[in-house]
Amino acid sequence: MSDFAIAIMDSKAYQLIQTDRNLQYNVYYVKATKQSTTLVFVHGFPNSSYDWRYQVAFFTKLGYGVVVPDMLGYGGTDKPLDYTLYAHSLVANDIVNIIDHLDVQGPLVAVGHDWGAPVVGRLANNHQDRFAAFGFLSIGYQIPNATATYEEIIKENKRLYGRQLFGYWDFLSEEDATELIKQHYESFMDLWLAYTATSINKISEIGGFRPYLLQDIHDPRPDYLTPEEAKTTKLIFHKSGIKAPLNWYKVVRSDLDREEASKIPKESYQVNKPVFYARALNDWIAIPALFDSSMAYTPQLTIRDYEAAHWVHWEKRDELNHDLKKWLEAL
Repeated sequence: MSDFAIAIMDSKAYQLIQTDRNLQYNVYYVKATKQSTTLVFVHGFPNSSYDWRYQVAFFTKLGYGVVVPDMLGYGGTDKPLDYTLYAHSLVANDIVNIIDHLDVQGPLVAVGHDWGAPVVGRLANNHQDRFAAFGFLSIGYQIPNATATYEEIIKENKRLYGRQLFGYWDFLSEEDATELIKQHYESFMDLWLAYTATSINKISEIGGFRPYLLQDIHDPRPDYLTPEEAKTTKLIFHKSGIKAPLNWYKVVRSDLDREEASKIPKESYQVNKPVFYARALNDWIAIPALFDSSMAYTPQLTIRDYEAAHWVHWEKRDELNHDLKKWLEAL
């Protein structure tokens, strides 16, 4: 059992697993009982396996198996500072190593949110035969980007949507971002959790995030996050640290993302397995229109729309869980 467990779900269900890259992952694992399917939940920034608490409680009660790692850089998992180790294809390989180590039997379904979604996308590109289906929450499936630079993406978003959308990637890739976020933690989390049009517009443009933090702006937090959950999230954050998780932004801010994408053959872009896409209609960064062209590569697509912001699996947890259950039963 990992010594990182902080009353996160059932602490006894955690185990430490070494991957082929000699990286140690802290993984929450419950074996399937009444169902044959095991769900692999892949979280994003700036969270941990605790991100999936509502889904774990719901699906394990139904007898599904769950594999829920603290992703690289987070929680009780290793936190290397070399950003090249966070390339999406490499992390997808880690997920496969974890599944092999656990010797999971029966169908596997990978579900990703935030930066977990591109990892699930790489599982679909590079390991499609290992999975029965794939789920994408808020962030839709994206075909590998082998050509567009960060600057080109920023410019094109401005042209199409009237704002840059991902300007905050610039700040989160800078060396002093770690200390500024630690010094202004409450303001940072207010912004990240609120995810309202007003707050996100402040940081979507390049140069907007730094003054936001320095002014210690506080946005109202959503009522679906309880004070106890906020306390646990803060505890995990301070024990885990933020320096390593910021490497996920350095990957996409650098040439590495395009370099690894260029190695994926175009015939692997199409996902010939069932795909579930939860569109968060009030997400002001991951706007659904961003994923329209890539979703054309998923012919067995199921889309569900939610009046929710980025954290759809918290805000609309009951509705989403039941929609996922219905989709899984139909596979």
